Amino acid sequence: MELVVRGELVEVDGTVVGAARMRWWDEADGTRLYLLTGSVEPTHQGQGIGRRLLAWQEDRAREHAAADAGIGRPMFGGNPESERQLALLEAAGYRVAFTRVRMTMPLHAPAEVALPAGVELRPASAADHRAVFEANADVFGRSTLGYVQDTFEEFETDVAEDFPEYALWTLAWDGDRLAGWVVSGVDDTPWVGVRPDWRRRGLASALLRANHVGLWEYGVRTASLWTILENPTGSVALYESLGYRTVERQPRYRKPF
Repeated sequence: MELVVRGELVEVDGTVVGAARMRWWDEADGTRLYLLTGSVEPTHQGQGIGRRLLAWQEDRAREHAAADAGIGRPMFGGNPESERQLALLEAAGYRVAFTRVRMTMPLHAPAEVALPAGVELRPASAADHRAVFEANADVFGRSTLGYVQDTFEEFETDVAEDFPEYALWTLAWDGDRLAGWVVSGVDDTPWVGVRPDWRRRGLASALLRANHVGLWEYGVRTASLWTILENPTGSVALYESLGYRTVERQPRYRKPF
């Protein structure tokens, strides 16, 4: 049986039987993650093609890493979408590195929110992009749980495309310094952060409640966000205390080179 990969198509003895893809990126902790994904047609499953394809992809990732002397710590990654794919990855030595979880909560008519003394909310605008970007980088940039540090230009592009409703941003200022922030869109809250010196003072929960007021007034009735189950800051427990519940889990599997 001859396995050949042409572009993203997988052929066995001249017949297309599946697809393969490799993407890579650099994470904030110095990890170069090679994400290997692929699929095999049901009629050709159970013949060892998936195992051979994964080994072929790993070899290509090693070649790519060897040709780039400037990379950090290389790592294989896999995101199984079925029990069959999960079994394949585990048999090849992949293990769970962390778990993304989606949490949601129904919103209700909001009550008044009291902020901790020393901070104030100010209306957000495009002029705040740099402050939010730098605060995110400061708080999350040392994460070992898959965080990718975008450039400021990439951040601005994402904000302009996905989160342009500044009424759904909740920014708390300690003088001229951003102390805590919740950036939301209609369907998602991608960034929730608090400076280390403002943690354990009730700021995060107060900011989220204030953000829920803005969402409610905008017509949103269900708040939604993603976080990391293993986050050392205890984000899951914080969101659960406010009424969020986990509705989806996405384990991220990895394996050292």
